[in-house]
Amino acid sequence: MMMSGPMVSVMTPSSSREVETRAPSVTIVSLYFWPEMAGSAPPIQHVAELLADSGHGVRVLAARPFYPGRAVFPDYKTGEQDREDLKGIRIDRLPTPPPRSAGLVSRLRTEGVFAVQAWLRLLRDRSHAAVVIGVCPSILAVLALVLAVPSRTRRVAIVHDIQSGLAGSLNFAGGRVIRRVLSGVERFALNRADEIVTLSEAMERSLRSLGVHRPIRVVPPTIDEDVICPLPEADGPITLLYSGNIGRKQGLDQLLDLAEALRSRAVEAKIVIRGDGNYRSTLEKKVQGRGLGDMIRFEGFCPPDRLSAGLAAGHIHLVPQDPGGASFAVPSKIYAIMAAGRPFVCTADPGSPMDRIRVASGAFLISPPNQPHRLAEAVERLMSSADERARLGRLGRAYAMATAGKDACRRAYADVVAGVPDHRRVGQRADMAAAAASCEPDGGIDPEARRARASVEGRA
Repeated sequence: MMMSGPMVSVMTPSSSREVETRAPSVTIVSLYFWPEMAGSAPPIQHVAELLADSGHGVRVLAARPFYPGRAVFPDYKTGEQDREDLKGIRIDRLPTPPPRSAGLVSRLRTEGVFAVQAWLRLLRDRSHAAVVIGVCPSILAVLALVLAVPSRTRRVAIVHDIQSGLAGSLNFAGGRVIRRVLSGVERFALNRADEIVTLSEAMERSLRSLGVHRPIRVVPPTIDEDVICPLPEADGPITLLYSGNIGRKQGLDQLLDLAEALRSRAVEAKIVIRGDGNYRSTLEKKVQGRGLGDMIRFEGFCPPDRLSAGLAAGHIHLVPQDPGGASFAVPSKIYAIMAAGRPFVCTADPGSPMDRIRVASGAFLISPPNQPHRLAEAVERLMSSADERARLGRLGRAYAMATAGKDACRRAYADVVAGVPDHRRVGQRADMAAAAASCEPDGGIDPEARRARASVEGRA
């Protein structure tokens, strides 16, 4: 017997009277979840909240929170909060030891412990939810659900990272073996899901090249436009802001190279690195060792109730990427940045997933990875023109709302849960193009982006 959510009212097509029906209940299996403030936790929290607001009974199986550090948050160490509720969402915490180091093997050990516990918990359920969603950055979470949940249950995978691709970008002994194993696990688990949700069309193509043949739907990370609103730029010197996980795979050493390049060009700017992670102490030592303490400062994460103000503190945001893994992950932070109406510069190669989003949105600049003077040129271009920053910010806000706003994502996930085929993609692209055009009545956008939007409108 399948669990059902609360009763909700719907209109039948053939009658104007309301009838009562049960919204299918949903279980989400995610290693990371609220109150973690980086990585996949915030967008998955938004998905859970949208589903709960739509009348679904939602339960989340998550680890005791530790990310982006390597220690369980103090309030969760004893297990007293292993069962809690958030805005109508039931959260069941599974005691999972955090990684001992930043290495891939250590992370996989943590993911394996969590996956085994999730598998056992799902097996013990006397009645399954109608829909079970597994979240990957851990493919082992998806593997746990497809092995534990009967085929009559709708099984969905949300893929934020393609782990085999990220593993292939790391140079260490045994890396090739681990990559082959992860590729095989990804093919096995994802091809047993009823549907896969991923962040971009480029990631969809990567999954297809991996041998995944199940239906794939592109849904960017959900943005709450009521929480993230554009605010005016602050007076004073230009602030360049990085906000997020401070880990090795983020390519943050490029920000130190950028600071040196700006100094050599006599450009006055300050760089703020906001967040936490296993690489922060190392990066702080490098800043001091290279004499960059007067240009770069570190901050902790902003509280959730100050998210808009925290994003607005940056005149220009910085999104560095390790080029080795850039084809297999899209930083979810970019949608929050665009929703806040701020421009950013990303290190990315032409044709990469980030470059394709740039073409579609016209909202930011890219610079080749590990070329600090090219990155400095892009940053200086935005620093020199408040009008250009505002123009890109308007385009970014329009793109984020059309593709990742609550209404767009609520419709998408309603279809995912119900098993409705993805017929919306062309229409959504046309909506995005129309929204962007309304922000740019003179058509003054990047020529390549304009051509891409004209092509989309023509197909629609």
